[in-house]
Amino acid sequence: MQNVNYPAIVFVYQGTVKEGEEFFNRFWKEARAIADRPKRFYEAFDLRRGNLVQLLGPAVIARGVQAAAKGNFVGKPVGDTTILSGYFLIQKNQIVWQYLSKHSGDHPDFKQLNQ
Repeated sequence: MQNVNYPAIVFVYQGTVKEGEEFFNRFWKEARAIADRPKRFYEAFDLRRGNLVQLLGPAVIARGVQAAAKGNFVGKPVGDTTILSGYFLIQKNQIVWQYLSKHSGDHPDFKQLNQ
């Protein structure tokens, strides 16, 4: 991954430690990640399941086409794939910024974190 001035990142995922190691060794060896099979972080941050439109609607399909055009494809599903993503900036044990995905292909503009 190229050097950008983002805050330190910790990924939380629903797989096993082994699955996480395999994934991150392939895509970002230096990444820090937490295996959360029981979804305790997901519950603590109030991440919820999406509805049919949020999971398979037109915006999701459009984002999938964009990803495929860049050479990115859906991999092996792990965990509860109906839970929508959340992104949180935590400083001194306080959430100072958050973004809850509107659909399964949605993510924030991370450049906003540097402003």
